Formats: sequence, C-alpha cells, structure tokens
Amino acid sequence: MPMSVLEQSPNRLVLEIRPVGLMILCLGLAGMFLILGLGMGSVIRLFGGMTGMPGVSGVPLAPGFGLIGYAAIIPLGVAVFALKTRRLSLDRTTGLVTIATRGVLGRGEKTWPLADFQGATLTRSRSGTNGTTYRAVLQFKGQQVPVTPYGTSGGGPARTVNAINGWLGPQAAGATILTGDQSADVLAALEKLGIKVPR
Repeated sequence: MPMSVLEQSPNRLVLEIRPVGLMILCLGLAGMFLILGLGMGSVIRLFGGMTGMPGVSGVPLAPGFGLIGYAAIIPLGVAVFALKTRRLSLDRTTGLVTIATRGVLGRGEKTWPLADFQGATLTRSRSGTNGTTYRAVLQFKGQQVPVTPYGTSGGGPARTVNAINGWLGPQAAGATILTGDQSADVLAALEKLGIKVPR
C-alpha cells in the first residue's frame, strides 16, 4: 500500500495512503469470477464445436457452475466499501489531527486534538499460514485510532509510523517535557538511587 508524503514542514505533515494494489487485486478477482462463472459455458460449447468433438457442444453445465460468476460480488464489495484513499494531516497551527477518506461511495473526515496525540505505533497480526500483516495506529490519550481498517504486508505501515513519529519529535518516543521543578525532583530522585546524571 503506497504511502506518500504530500507536505512536510515544522507545522504540518500530510500523508496520503492509496490502496492501489488491493484495488487491482479486487478488480482482477471480480473479473476472473465473472469470466469463469458466466462465460465458461459458452467457451466449452464453442471449443467443442470448433474441435468437432461429438457431444461436447451439447454437454450441460454442472449444476451451480454459473453461480461462480455471482462470487464477483465479494471482491467488488470489498473494493467499494473498504478500500478508500486516506489523507492523514497533523497540523500544529490548527491543533488538529485529521483523517480524510475518499472512496467510491463518497468522502468522510474525522478530527482529534493534536494535544491528545502521543504518537504512532505499528501493530501486527498473524493469521494462520497467510503471514504477518501490519498497520499504523495513532495513539491518543485513552484511544487508539487505526489509520486503515485493515493490515497489509510490506513496509508501507512502518514508513507511515516513522514519518509521523519523526515529524512529532521526541514526544513520540515516550519522552515528556518537564517543568523546572519537575526536572529537579526527577534529578534528585535519581541521585538518591545513586544514578549520576550529567548537567
């Protein structure tokens, strides 16, 4: 799943994720099911007539053979309902994190406050023998928001996480900004434990 950086500045990061490979796969499967299910009866009869094989042109199709063509609805449904181009925007000037989606059925947009954003992580899932898939997940205070509703193999999700955390800076690695009194308390506690921190 190709991820591209549309804009990267100190105040704004815009990423776009386009599921081109998955769309091609879904459309290819739909075409294959249509050809197999709806067109094979004609191909078999035509082939039998051209080769002169007796009785082949009059062979009835196996029961349910034409139903394979209706299986094209499944990959077409995935292409229409699940595959969407997603544009992720992190904007320091407006203080918002936005995920805008665009698909066959229209557009959508969700926003969260940038102040609650803690960084992005990579989740992984393994399903049987199909291998491992990954997806980028945005971490907010008390909430996790997946960038895409599905995982993919390859490096796209990891590149997305690296781009987000690189733009966000050290807070994404778990570091927090301490005030003067807080940092003095932390240093004092470390020194009590015998840990010397250079100043």
